[in-house]
Amino acid sequence: FEVEIEGVKLNLKKPVLYKYTDPVKGEIYQPVVVVPPVNLKVSPSILLFKQGESITQTITVTARANKDISKATAEISASIGGTSLEKMQRELSLQKGSVINVPFSISSEMLKGNNTQLFIPEIKLSNGIATKGSSLGMRTISYDHIPELNYFYENNIKVLNIDLKTSGKRVGYIVGAGDKVPQALEQMGYEVIILNQNDIVPSVLSTLDAVITGVRAYNVHEYLSDKYEVLMEYVKNGGNLIVQYNTNTQIGPVKAKIGPYDFTISRTRVTDENAPVQFLDPDHPVLNYPNKITQKDFEGWIQERGIYFAAQRAPEFKSVLSMNDPGESPSDGSLIIANYGKGTFVYTGLVFFRELPAGVPGAYRLMANLIALNQNKP
Repeated sequence: FEVEIEGVKLNLKKPVLYKYTDPVKGEIYQPVVVVPPVNLKVSPSILLFKQGESITQTITVTARANKDISKATAEISASIGGTSLEKMQRELSLQKGSVINVPFSISSEMLKGNNTQLFIPEIKLSNGIATKGSSLGMRTISYDHIPELNYFYENNIKVLNIDLKTSGKRVGYIVGAGDKVPQALEQMGYEVIILNQNDIVPSVLSTLDAVITGVRAYNVHEYLSDKYEVLMEYVKNGGNLIVQYNTNTQIGPVKAKIGPYDFTISRTRVTDENAPVQFLDPDHPVLNYPNKITQKDFEGWIQERGIYFAAQRAPEFKSVLSMNDPGESPSDGSLIIANYGKGTFVYTGLVFFRELPAGVPGAYRLMANLIALNQNKP
């Protein structure tokens, strides 16, 4: 709006709002959002191929109509690494809010070398319907205490073709505050078993090659205190327990005992994603089996190296890595490992929950080595 007050012109902006009445909440104001006629969603969120394997996997493109579409010719296509994939054409009649799913087959033969490529979907509609934004996804954030937020993003996914070897098949996962690590583990070829409170019993744990706790699991699940003995017995009998980071603050202290030997969780972190990483024990199995970990595996990390490192630990723990932000002292608490009975216990502050969904090859290779710690070595 342009407003003139006593000869002075002022420019003011006001958002366009949609008002409606909720029978419980009263008058609700939400921003008006301009959307393309169709949005796309791609699943899975990342696709992983192991070099040397000849397999075919499927990516599903879901097209969601934001308006009624009647008898339009739809062309749904995709490309990977600059190469166009097979196009699909069909007559499309969709009501607002309805969806169609279109599968695309991706074979390992389509991928060349040890690299990361992008899968890029697109939809074109005829009958005069605009196609601007036809490759965009849309997410909505909705809470009662704030206006609804909608944002758009390029709905491309990473297709990885990496040198990755795995050992072990069944992995149990105790979900913590929420992350996408289970999906990444499935892409690596593991059968992932989500463990709820009643599943953490000897008869279930004995069938698993490894158990991984999600980020902040010990902060959000008080029942893990009661599961300490059964988890330690699992490790003692040859299991492998991998604990991802937990916070230890006045707001969210760790109340449960976690490992077979004492250690504390500090607030030490390394926020420089390119911080140099030193190998304190180059011969340790976690750096050698089934993947040979090198400095290259710490290239391309995003946002940070690790958070909430271990400290004040018992001598039974072995520190494998050392790192630090510029100008700070080295810290060796990002990855600690201890043998207990026939099995292995791991605590790590390395941010796998960021790196795996981001498609960082080295994070996949190092996670595979952690899972293989209690496997028979060649």
